[in-house]
This record gives sequence, C-alpha cells and structure tokens, in this order.
Amino acid sequence: MAQRPKRGIKADIKGPLIIAAVLAVVAFVCILIFATGGTNNAPEFRLALSVAGCVFVGTLVVCATLIIVEKPNDEELGQGTGINKRSADLYAQAKARKDAREREAREREAREEGGSEQSDAASGGSESGSSEDGPDYGQRAHPEEHN
Repeated sequence: MAQRPKRGIKADIKGPLIIAAVLAVVAFVCILIFATGGTNNAPEFRLALSVAGCVFVGTLVVCATLIIVEKPNDEELGQGTGINKRSADLYAQAKARKDAREREAREREAREEGGSEQSDAASGGSESGSSEDGPDYGQRAHPEEHN
C-alpha cells in the first residue's frame, strides 16, 4: 500500500472547502428557485441562505470526519504483531517464560538448600511434581510482578 506523502494543512483543507462551497451554491440556487413557488412571488433569499449555510457546515463536518478517520496503519501491524499474532505462538512464548522462571526458582532453591535436595532429586523425589501442559486458569500469570 502506497503511503500518502506528507502535505501541509492548506492542501488538506482546500479540497473539503471547495466541495462544501460548491454544494452550498447548488443548494442556494435550488432552494431559491423551488421555494419561491413561481415567478409571481418574491424570491426566498433568507431560506436559501439558511439552507446553503447548513449544507456548507454539514459538508465540512463530514469531510473533516473522513480526513480524521483516514489514518494509515503502522508498518509493524503487517508483520504479525498485535491482533495478527497467532495465539499458538503467544501461548508457546508464555509457556517458555513460565518454564524458565520455574527452572530458575528450582536452581535457586537447590543452591540455598545445599546438597540435600540434590540427593533427593537423584533418588527420584521431586518437589515440583508434574508440570501441566495447559494454562493455569484463575491464577495470575506473573504473581511476583503484581505485588
């Protein structure tokens, strides 16, 4: 997708102003002709000016809204980040981080306890138990960061 080159504020405003002015003139002429009701009646200038002003302001509001909404996306959004990221990858990354934290905690406990826990681990006893492959629902993902 080609990026729109940077333009000044005058270039962004000139188009909507021209469109609004043309539509206001068309509305003025149409109301002046059709609201008069024939050639025998006096032209309705106040009504035509009121409608032309409303059309001008309404057109500017619509154009300004469209200009504000038309904001190009960041390039990184197309690279598989944000909402385009696969949930399987997110889960695998979270599981790898959790396993690494648990491994570090076990190593830290082993260093603190000394050699007694290493002999228990060699004999088959393990304090960590079986690790689940699924997520831990109802528990915080990183409880050490929330306190």
